[in-house]
Formats: sequence, structure tokens, C-alpha cells
Amino acid sequence: MAIENYIENILHSPVYVFDEIVTKIIDKNITFAQIELKRCPLEVDTTLFESIKSILKDLKNEEGFFSRFLYSTFGVEIRKNKRREQLIYLGSELKTQHIKIQKNLYSIQKHQENLSHSIHELERLKDAFLKKNMFFEDDKVKNKSKFFMSEIESKMSSLEEYQLSLLMKYNDLVEVEKLYQQLFIQIPRYHELREETYLLLLSPIRK
Repeated sequence: MAIENYIENILHSPVYVFDEIVTKIIDKNITFAQIELKRCPLEVDTTLFESIKSILKDLKNEEGFFSRFLYSTFGVEIRKNKRREQLIYLGSELKTQHIKIQKNLYSIQKHQENLSHSIHELERLKDAFLKKNMFFEDDKVKNKSKFFMSEIESKMSSLEEYQLSLLMKYNDLVEVEKLYQQLFIQIPRYHELREETYLLLLSPIRK
């Protein structure tokens, strides 16, 4: 049934009925957006970055081009290098943090989409009031309809502000993600690094 068919019922009901409808459309999505915006933004782990950059520099100074090429291309080590073991551990930690950032980006994107859905539903509700309003002869009903439309517009404006704040947070996080990606691909055989390696090393040893 089209939403226009419910408008007269809403207008002849107590105001709280309208409030409950609007709350149902927006409340959950606003709550999730607020939680996301209050969450501390993910930032570059400068200690981790500097450690990885230092090891990469040391490896370049300690090993020749041919040695680095063999390892990067075929995984062949001419001689064992402890720095490479450190790099596997730190690279796995880097990947763990990188994945967390990517998940957060996806989460923010979903919150934005949910807010867009709420705005769309409010727009439909406002249009339904607008279409019906021209047929009302009772000024009291017309004024109530106009009041509801004004309330809807106010809610839509509020949702758009949340969207803008989420977009700003998303854009900032994209820049952080780029830095992680740029460093990650500098690690030899980075595609073989596993998040589980870092998590396993953090796990307590079972006796």
C-alpha cells in the first residue's frame, strides 16, 4: 500500500504517532553514526612504521642487489638474516593494523549508506504529506501537515550533517590507509605475510 494512504490516519492521530514513525526511520542509523563518530580515529603507528623503515634500510645496506632480488622473487636466501625475521613479525603486525583500517573504512561506508536510506525514506514521507496537503480543506489539518513536513526537513538536515562528518572521517582514514599500503608493498614478499603470524606470536605459550 502506498504511503500516501496512511497520511490522513497520521494527521488524525496524536503527534506521538508521527514521532514514533520518524524515530523508527532514523533512530538506529543515527545511533550507529554517533558511535562511529565518537570512536577514536585510527592513526599511523609511527613506532611500527619507523621500525619497519629502519629494518628495510639496514637490509639494503647489508645485502647486495642480487641477494635482495633472489629473496624478493624466489624466496631464496643466500644467508639467514635476523632482520628478515624481524620484518616478517613487524610486517604481519602492519598487515593486522592495515586490515583493521580497511574494515573501519567499510563500516563508515555502511553507516553513510544507512543514513542515505533514512534520508530517502523521510523524503518519501514528506512528499506524501505534500501531495495530500493540497486536498485538505481544514486549516487545522493543513497546518499540522505543514508542521510535520517542517519536522521531517529538520531531521533530514540533521542526518545530512552526520553524513558530512562521516565523510570527513572516511577521507582522513583513506589517507592513513594509503600510507599503510605504500609501506606494506615495500616489504619483500609482502604478499606472503599473514595476519595470523603476528597474532600467533602474541599468543601465550601453552604448557
